[in-house]
Amino acid sequence: MYPKLNINVDFSRADLSRGITLPNELTLELAELVGVIMGDGHIYFNNESREKTNYSIWISGSLSEDSDYYKNYINKIFQNLFNLDFSFASQRKDELIVRVHSKAIASFFKDFGIKTGNKTSDNPIPNEILNSNDNIKKGFLRGIFDTEFCVMFKKDHHGKHSKPIISTKMKSLKLVLHLKDLLESFGFKVGVYKDEYFDKRSKDINTGYRIQIAGKKSFKHYLEVIGFRNPRHLTKVEIWNKFGFCPPRLSYQQRLDILRGKIDPYKFY
Repeated sequence: MYPKLNINVDFSRADLSRGITLPNELTLELAELVGVIMGDGHIYFNNESREKTNYSIWISGSLSEDSDYYKNYINKIFQNLFNLDFSFASQRKDELIVRVHSKAIASFFKDFGIKTGNKTSDNPIPNEILNSNDNIKKGFLRGIFDTEFCVMFKKDHHGKHSKPIISTKMKSLKLVLHLKDLLESFGFKVGVYKDEYFDKRSKDINTGYRIQIAGKKSFKHYLEVIGFRNPRHLTKVEIWNKFGFCPPRLSYQQRLDILRGKIDPYKFY
């Protein structure tokens, strides 16, 4: 049994004509999608004019690294939940835009507890997730780790990149601390660090918070308890499992070629 949701929103005429549906239970798929939107997405309620508001969800990723994940995995989840497909576009160099325009769907996620607009310093995990069972929490974590976090490997004493780290940097300390609490509840050792950095857009010094899981034991625990679905991460994991290391700064295609035996990973050392 999944937790019931009590979310009532208005449908636009366009929503009704497209046959859009809304979930009434907090399923694993919905929890994972919430994690994706909190990781790489934004919900917009843009007032284009006094008569009309543009309701939309935008998710950004890498065209070369994330296309398979969004088109073949996340889009299926979205279609199952809302009876609608995402639209896809490329914008700027190697940027994938995943989007949907719908009053009902944007309002649904807003009422669920996801902040609208650009990400802010106050961006907590929705209470529906925090108060749910462990499987729902794992689904949420998988969604946000697949989209917001990066997988890298530091050098060992042999000069090979074999020491795994999963990490990201966020503006919202509240979100970072919520993630830390969730991860610790599943037995992870989690590091949180304050970083100050120069923002080229604002030309100002900003503060971010880095959260990470490090070490082979923790990495294997993550793969067993939560796991990845994004090939961006899975290809690195497969190389690491097969060779005991994964060279840095490889393209998605290079990682696929290594796994297919077309490239020798030792050539990068």
